[in-house]
Amino acid sequence: MAEITKKQILDKEDNPQALEDLYRSDPVKFKVSLLSAAAQNPASKLFEFWRVRIEYEDPALPFSVVPIAAVMLIAAFFGLLVRIPETFLTETWYYPRFGPFFTLLSVATYFLYKNPNYKLSIGVAIFSILTSIYLILLPDWQSFNKPDWHSDSVTMALIHLPFTTLILLGICFVQRSWQDTKQRIAFVKFCGELLMLSTLILISGGVLTGLTVGFFELMNMDIVDWYMSNIGVIGIVSTPLVATYLYDSVLRRKMQIAVLLAKVFSPLFFIFVLTYIIMMMIHGNSPFVNREFLVGCNGLLILILSLIVFSIATRSRDSKIIITDYMNVLLVGATLLINTLALSAIIFRLVEYGLTPNRF
Repeated sequence: MAEITKKQILDKEDNPQALEDLYRSDPVKFKVSLLSAAAQNPASKLFEFWRVRIEYEDPALPFSVVPIAAVMLIAAFFGLLVRIPETFLTETWYYPRFGPFFTLLSVATYFLYKNPNYKLSIGVAIFSILTSIYLILLPDWQSFNKPDWHSDSVTMALIHLPFTTLILLGICFVQRSWQDTKQRIAFVKFCGELLMLSTLILISGGVLTGLTVGFFELMNMDIVDWYMSNIGVIGIVSTPLVATYLYDSVLRRKMQIAVLLAKVFSPLFFIFVLTYIIMMMIHGNSPFVNREFLVGCNGLLILILSLIVFSIATRSRDSKIIITDYMNVLLVGATLLINTLALSAIIFRLVEYGLTPNRF
């Protein structure tokens, strides 16, 4: 590739298209030569425009960058909160109760450190204490005398607790801007990107774990139990916090992997939902009598709702209608059909079996 010289730029001063072509051919060399040409001809408005363009830097963001040291301290604190009590408590009792809770609470602490709010910090502390007391008093979800028995009520409580903590995380994320629609949408996008980044970190951590354990086994050293009980547990608990730091402080909230994947998979999920409905009618599967089938329908609704939300998260009112929008409308229509069926099944089961939890 021919080197871009100052003379070439000076000769093309009156040809904006030619300057654009030079820039696209080699931006780095173009920048050096352009700055030299602009210094030689300061009266040129076009050269001044190009100088401002290539020297432009993003203005300081309205939010601060959290130091990596603070992130490490938060990760260590909540990692030890999860790890230390396990030394004198059973794993099956402690981890399902406090593992997800402390994991999400560490992310909420990150945003409180970044944007200090005294009243909100007090509220989070009170919520944490009350929730911890509730979890301690919650009955065992598994019987030691009957290993195959599980309490459905306690299991449902443990399943819904992370969603309650997620609401607290959302409040810490938006804080005083909770009435701002853009901030609420930003939190939804954050949840999607947090899931994507956490998945990538966990995959990378799995590869690192495999290599570490494998190389130590070559020296006849079995470190699996020690590694998973210490490094593994703390690493898993710290994953969402590290993912939050990467998305918020390193990438400056500019990543859109979840949005992109949602747009890609929306047509595929529409085909899947349509096939699902047809096969359900052919084979006679009914959520009215099959509890597992009803649970599957509810899970499918949550997944499709997430896809639709992430697909439209970056859309504005002035955006042009594209094929993805039509696909989302079809997906919503198919989802409403399943939702109507599931809601009818829920009402039927409440009328038929009563308000008490049933397992039929």
